[in-house]
Amino acid sequence: MALKKQERQMMILEILAHDVIDSQEEILHRLQEAGIAVTQATVSRDIKELRIVRQPDAKGQPRYQVMPDQMAMRSHESNKITQGFADMASSVVPIEFMIVVKTTQGNGNRLAAMIDDADIPEVVGTLAGHNTIYVTTTSASDAIEIAEQFNKWIE
Repeated sequence: MALKKQERQMMILEILAHDVIDSQEEILHRLQEAGIAVTQATVSRDIKELRIVRQPDAKGQPRYQVMPDQMAMRSHESNKITQGFADMASSVVPIEFMIVVKTTQGNGNRLAAMIDDADIPEVVGTLAGHNTIYVTTTSASDAIEIAEQFNKWIE
């Protein structure tokens, strides 16, 4: 059966609230097992819209979790991204119009979400892995300036 977007997203939140889920594929399979017709692309979009990131839980086990409310995060945005870089980033290197950020194990997605939420005008987007983030900027000069700022936050 096909669900409306809001109903499907509520179901995803319900799944994450009750079980440790560590992959998008597992979310997709859970929805399909419940009889929901959904594609990987749709699940991926839902995860982004719901502000769900894969990060270690209290026990250190990687799992998908919902980021804090966006309005609450905005009020502490500057401190959070600064602290995020201090806690999770190990190196920042600009390369042409991109920046490569190395993070501690398992924190690539979490720090990338913080960068995305900071709404830095020169940042076009991020692509995150387990411990590496590619930050795409609007120009090589912007990449250098932003990388310098990121490096200040590491120190």
